[in-house]
Amino acid sequence: MAKKNDALLNLKKQIKEKNLKPLYLFYGEETYLKELYTERITEQIPDAGLPEFNHIKLEGSAVPFSEYDDAWESFPMMTDRKLILIKDSGIFKLRKTKDDLYSTDELKEFWTEKFKRIAEDTVVIFNESSVDKRSALYKAAAKSGIAVEFDYLGETDLVTWVVKQCLDSKKRISKDTAHYLITRCDPGINNVNNELQKLLTFCDEEIYKSDIDRVVSKSLQVIAFELSDAIMEHNAQRAMAVLNDLKTVKENAFTILYLLFSNFDKMLHTKLLSGASQSEVAAEIGTAPFIARKYIESAKGFSEEALTKMVIRVPEIDLAIKEGRTDDWTALEQYVIECIHMSGR
Repeated sequence: MAKKNDALLNLKKQIKEKNLKPLYLFYGEETYLKELYTERITEQIPDAGLPEFNHIKLEGSAVPFSEYDDAWESFPMMTDRKLILIKDSGIFKLRKTKDDLYSTDELKEFWTEKFKRIAEDTVVIFNESSVDKRSALYKAAAKSGIAVEFDYLGETDLVTWVVKQCLDSKKRISKDTAHYLITRCDPGINNVNNELQKLLTFCDEEIYKSDIDRVVSKSLQVIAFELSDAIMEHNAQRAMAVLNDLKTVKENAFTILYLLFSNFDKMLHTKLLSGASQSEVAAEIGTAPFIARKYIESAKGFSEEALTKMVIRVPEIDLAIKEGRTDDWTALEQYVIECIHMSGR
């Protein structure tokens, strides 16, 4: 954890002192922070009204080597430096598939050379959804510049962020109410901010829980937890009520089915990680620590055997729907009832 903090502190220092490195690798789940620090670096490299020459953007894993070569070799126009923004290149993953444009060896050879030859007038930012820290290219990039991982903010930090945003907008919100807000949203600052902006527009001087109930839409993940809680409690009436509400607003049954599948799968992983800390569980299942706590608590209500059966059952239901042996909503409702019976007491 110290290394993560050190990298972020170094990044902040470089931006503050306007002493940018030639290469930055940003990765992790927190899209908002990756975009924020990309923007802060971009602000220090003006495009002089010629973004196609000075702010070169390349995205996706299908970009040919020739385009990267052109970006590397071009000169900034009417300004001292140029910026190369590369998004979701996928080059920092260990495994390659048969559909990838280049082999692992070709990528390694090409990019290792590129990292060594970044001109003084160039700053390169990689914005990646995921990386494998064991990969040779990750290690080479980190050696040539700085690699910063942006995890989801912890519960305390996210609550503090919400409170600050409200104060900046001349509104008030208690920490307890801010916490209530984040528990109704999907992980990530962007998701929380989308709902917070609605509240800032709707509310007067202070935001209350009742305002959140009226204005904020529960995330499907939150609703999936309500369903799994109803299953754990053997409350078929409550489970059916949740499903009926979802059906009324025309939610996709497949989406709900696979959210339940994801919930039960994460609970099973959590159960198999017996003795692991909350942060270790969060890292393993790929979610924010405060959401991992919910999985840990929910997993206690199910046996390992029951969770295994629930996870295995979903692909079978998926096949039955695709073969036309049942419709999606009927299958979902029957699955929820099955899960109540499978969970036992």
